[in-house]
Amino acid sequence: MTRHFDGPRRLGRFAAATCALLCSLALSNAVAEATDRHIVLVTLDGVRVQELFAGMDPLVAADETDSGIYDIDVTRGRYWRATAKERREVLMPYFWKTLAPAGMVLGNQALGSKVTVRNPRWYSYPGYSEILTGQPQPDVQSNDLVRYPHETVLDYIHRILELKPTETAQIGSWDGFKMAASRGDGTFFMNGAYDLVPPALSTPEMDYVGALRRQVMELWEESSNDALTFRLALAYLKRHEPRVLWLGLGQSDDWAHARRYDRLLDYLNLADDFLEELWATLQSLDRYRDRTTLIITTDHGRGRTPKDWVEHDTGIEGSQDIWLAIIGPDTPALGEVSNHPDVTQSDIAATMLQYFGLDYREFNPDSGPPVPGSLHQASGAPNSRP
Repeated sequence: MTRHFDGPRRLGRFAAATCALLCSLALSNAVAEATDRHIVLVTLDGVRVQELFAGMDPLVAADETDSGIYDIDVTRGRYWRATAKERREVLMPYFWKTLAPAGMVLGNQALGSKVTVRNPRWYSYPGYSEILTGQPQPDVQSNDLVRYPHETVLDYIHRILELKPTETAQIGSWDGFKMAASRGDGTFFMNGAYDLVPPALSTPEMDYVGALRRQVMELWEESSNDALTFRLALAYLKRHEPRVLWLGLGQSDDWAHARRYDRLLDYLNLADDFLEELWATLQSLDRYRDRTTLIITTDHGRGRTPKDWVEHDTGIEGSQDIWLAIIGPDTPALGEVSNHPDVTQSDIAATMLQYFGLDYREFNPDSGPPVPGSLHQASGAPNSRP
């Protein structure tokens, strides 16, 4: 029988098979990477874009009555510098010199980067609900401490990845965080303002910090001290190594409502220390090193003027303006982005899901999409904007 040479056809089949194999390996690697990823979400309640991007605000600080600053010379010595860049770096040095260059920071409208809330309320619970469910929820119309029936991104991750109760965690200084975290009680580990860690999950350090939270008096009785909440979260992180953790801090909002601009600035400087220790801890642990995405944001902005910077609500312009920072192995190191497509608070849940290789449309078809450019193109995740 005469044999015909079919080298080109064989080469074509070989190339196709090789391509299919490589694509399969790439997909397998992407899936393997996604199953090894972790997310830490940190929210700083009511932090304005003005302080984050420009440091000490000269308009607010100009009037002793409007600012509530106790000693302007002391405060200016700590935080006033000639330029906005210098002021923000002296206020939050680790955030701007280390974290921001390693990821992306959005929300500086002067650079063409806008992040806003979609919910019409412009205060805390509606904001946290929007962050966690991927859309404004019309029935969330107050800060009342109740649960709503909407599945949150924490619920979804916990369910789809079949995590243990300890592997999904929420720890916060306000009970509203605990209510917003899940549509059900006891779904995973949730810790409110003064909750003690159950004995089966606790350590001596967590017991000690939990007791201190009940002894340290705060400005408002509904919230506990953020430093103690942070210590509790760090101890829990080291002991239980959750795949996803939401750390909710609230004293930035407290000092603003109290019209103590000096104490607000001091708090933001302290929060910067928290972020430094948190990131250093994550990078020191084998489970988290180079496998963790840190997302930092806020629930709402505040008024823009010296009279209304202390408040936030529907109709107080500036309350809708927020910011967002994303740092991790799957996010390009863009630093402070400019000329970026508009982003909303509703996009945060989908952004979290993409790092686990999950499609946000299966979580909530009405959710906002992932933040554009927040995922390396080579990662192959299925969640880009349609």
